[in-house]
Amino acid sequence: MRNRNHRHSFEGETTIDDGHRHYYRGSTSSDPNIPGHYHHISDVTTFNDGHRHRIQTRTGPDIQVRGGHVHRYETVTTYEDGHTHYTEGYTSVH
Repeated sequence: MRNRNHRHSFEGETTIDDGHRHYYRGSTSSDPNIPGHYHHISDVTTFNDGHRHRIQTRTGPDIQVRGGHVHRYETVTTYEDGHTHYTEGYTSVH
C-alpha cells in the first residue's frame, strides 16, 4: 500500500575480526511506502568475546522485488574492545 508506514526485519552476522564474530537481529524504523524511501537501522550485537557492538545506519532506497521491496544496508559497528566489525545485507521483503 502506497504511503502507509511500514517496517522491515533484518538479521545477519558481522565479519570475523579479533578472532570472533557477532550476530544481530531487529526491525527498521517505520517509514512511508513512497518511491525512493529508506529506513534507519539501530541494534546491538550479541554478547561475544566479552563485549557487544552497536550498529547504526540508514538503508539504501527501496529495491523492487517479487512480492514487494527490500533495502540494502552496510555499516561498520562501534569500536569496542580494540576493534570494529563490518556488516551488510538486505532487509526482509515488504
